[in-house]
Amino acid sequence: MENADLSELYVNLFKTIPDPFFIVSESGTYLEVLGGIERTLYDDASSLKGRNIYDFSEKSFADFFMDQVRKTLETGMLNCFEYQLETRKVDIPTNGPGGLQWFEARLYPLANLYHGQRAVTAMIINISERKTMQQRLRDLSYMDPLTCVANRRFFLEHLGEELESFLSDQTPVSVMILDIDHFKLVNDTYGHLAGDQVLKDLVLIAKSILRKRDIIARFGGDEFIISMVGVDISHAQQLADQLRERVKQYDFYVEGIHIKVTISIGVSNACQYDTDISSIISKADKALYQAKELGRDQVRRG
Repeated sequence: MENADLSELYVNLFKTIPDPFFIVSESGTYLEVLGGIERTLYDDASSLKGRNIYDFSEKSFADFFMDQVRKTLETGMLNCFEYQLETRKVDIPTNGPGGLQWFEARLYPLANLYHGQRAVTAMIINISERKTMQQRLRDLSYMDPLTCVANRRFFLEHLGEELESFLSDQTPVSVMILDIDHFKLVNDTYGHLAGDQVLKDLVLIAKSILRKRDIIARFGGDEFIISMVGVDISHAQQLADQLRERVKQYDFYVEGIHIKVTISIGVSNACQYDTDISSIISKADKALYQAKELGRDQVRRG
């Protein structure tokens, strides 16, 4: 009588937990399906009991999951892993959130046979919200909050990847560095809010000229850096001069005040002697300095 009561207690307990709990055999059959009552997070998986994972899932996912089951049985240890699943491709009633979801699985081997079969327990937890939050935090850590373009950290990582592409297959990689001529005077004359608006407008002008795949980042203060894959140095110089002229002709207005702005730009490209990103940036930076020394409002090539 005590065992029966304890068994009923366990069953009732599993009926109250939000996350699904499975017992999966070595062959992929779901021997028990418990929990998973939270419909904002999970579809109703009760119909999976007695079915094999290959009958209700795509083969690629079933192979992946069963590899994890076998690993758990072989090691005899807790096995935790994450995976992404298109829930609409699972053959069960779709009464949960639906769509692409992230899950964390926690598998543990049963010490004894269950219904005559080797099996694991599997707790499945929907971590989609956590993944979304992590992605937002990553995005924020890579974004300049004022202009909403990439920041220095993201650009340096990205340019490193582009340099590897150049070294492996000689895909052209060009870089331009630009800043606003006499930007301190803009801030001192019209105020920092006006300066901020000029920076945001400058980004919009640059984006209207660049391709979507080009990366523009705020490198610091009024200095911006742009990388362009598949663009040789001559074309990059033409784009830089086009951008310089577009900015010169643009009417910057801040609270009814008309502000004229010019920029100076240094352009460089990756070559066979560039072993790291610092050498490419250094060439563009020196070219920018030369543009400043020669009177500003011009493009120089490094």
